[in-house]
Amino acid sequence: MKKRSIQAILILTISLLVVGLVGCGNKTDSKNTAAVNSTSDEAEKSGGTIRVAFAADPESIDWMYTGASPTRDVGWHIFETLFALDQDYQSRPMIAEDYEISDDQTVYTISIRENVPFHDGSTVTAEDVIASIDRWQVVSGVGENASQYIEEVKEIDEYTIEVTLNQVYNSLLADFSAPKQALMIIPKEIAEEAGENPLEPTQLIGTGPYKFEKWDKGNEILLTKFADYAARDEDWGGAAGEKIAYFDEIKFQIVKDPQVMINGLKTDLYDYAQSISPDLFEVIESSPNMEPITYINGYTIITPNKAKEPFEDLQVRQALNYALDKEKIAKSVYGNEEFYAFDGALFDPEQKDLYSSQGTDDYLVYDKEKAKSLLDSSNYNGEPITIMYSNNFERYEKTAEIAKQQLEEIGFKVELVSYEWATYLEKWGDPDNWDLVVIGWSTRFSPNELGMLGIGSSSSGFYESKRWEKLLDEWSNVDTEEEKQDVLAEMNQTVWDELPFVKMVNETTLDIKSDKVKEYESWVGPRFWNTYKSE
Repeated sequence: MKKRSIQAILILTISLLVVGLVGCGNKTDSKNTAAVNSTSDEAEKSGGTIRVAFAADPESIDWMYTGASPTRDVGWHIFETLFALDQDYQSRPMIAEDYEISDDQTVYTISIRENVPFHDGSTVTAEDVIASIDRWQVVSGVGENASQYIEEVKEIDEYTIEVTLNQVYNSLLADFSAPKQALMIIPKEIAEEAGENPLEPTQLIGTGPYKFEKWDKGNEILLTKFADYAARDEDWGGAAGEKIAYFDEIKFQIVKDPQVMINGLKTDLYDYAQSISPDLFEVIESSPNMEPITYINGYTIITPNKAKEPFEDLQVRQALNYALDKEKIAKSVYGNEEFYAFDGALFDPEQKDLYSSQGTDDYLVYDKEKAKSLLDSSNYNGEPITIMYSNNFERYEKTAEIAKQQLEEIGFKVELVSYEWATYLEKWGDPDNWDLVVIGWSTRFSPNELGMLGIGSSSSGFYESKRWEKLLDEWSNVDTEEEKQDVLAEMNQTVWDELPFVKMVNETTLDIKSDKVKEYESWVGPRFWNTYKSE
């Protein structure tokens, strides 16, 4: 009886073990199946080429060196920043792993992700980050402003740096995250070799999901998938978090004519096209196999050259502002009201942490008689003034043409001159070449990024203002939302009092994509990670 009981127990135990093993085997198979399905799904998405009809050939692909949108739109596929903005414009660590701020808010200890490879096979260390920060403080307008507050950047160990400030500067992480003239992390040797010069094609080495392959200027920029890319896991969106490179290649192909872009999408010559005229929105909506992509994109402005007559005279700038019928310009340039908004603030209402409507009363002050009176009492002597614009963008051309008409109605003599994008940027740097420029400034995310207000720069028309410098200093020390709003309102007011530029309208950009391009998420510019093409 005892033996039988033992045998029964043994048989039952063995049976349970067998069942357990079978059960475990089933669970393992389930996991393996899920992994296989995931790999299979990714394999199905991967491969091929996305062809992007690109409106302008960049001056440079050095994302740190210039704030131009064509540079950013190519550069952020190749390079990554120490911190980056997420879908909601909040700073997130990117090459950084984590950070701590001292109690007195003057020391930032930043740890760096380990085993992040550059495209040349080396890996990111503290030395590379420090060299990148050093260069950023010299060549980037955002970095140059931050450098006033940075006392020292030093290595703690191979994957940790310490940034010491000379005073509290609450904008530091926002500056580190700026998607214009960005703090992109590059190898130390390249940062030191390039110095104050833009990166040469052979120096375009980053950590991004795509790597630079070649640039046929005026025709095409080719990027290829970086097989060893070290992705983050977080689903943050924007320029932050996980980035998956599904395409084998990205081809940015320079195409100036929007109608050629549309026809190219219809015939599968292109998969994505940038900066389409809003007048064509209904055509796009009614076209099969084509989808509109929209996103906020800053605003168009007219900047006077304050380094010489006549616009060094505030009265002439005031005459300019009163002479421009912004409502008429907007209707003529954009057509569809969905793509522009009248707002005199420095930031977009969507940017809740940065927006204030206060201080904008002088935005829509169109008054021809007042403009004539101001011009008559100013130092303007009747000499022709030159309005310069880039002919790569139809909206700049239309704005310049209508502004010319309106300025001539109050007594200005006006000449128009246009250049393709790269030449336009070159001409812009010399004050002898222009009196007014028409330009669009894409969305900015901090007062320190507002290049159209850069002290003494060609971008700002050689603006000099102690008042603006003081406000930037105040911004760096604000703590409460009330203080932020007070400074933002005063910033708006300063722009309309001193008129370093005249704002036209807030823009919503219209791009288009083929319906074969899947899971694409719009933000503030074209991005081709985490998206794929279904043939």
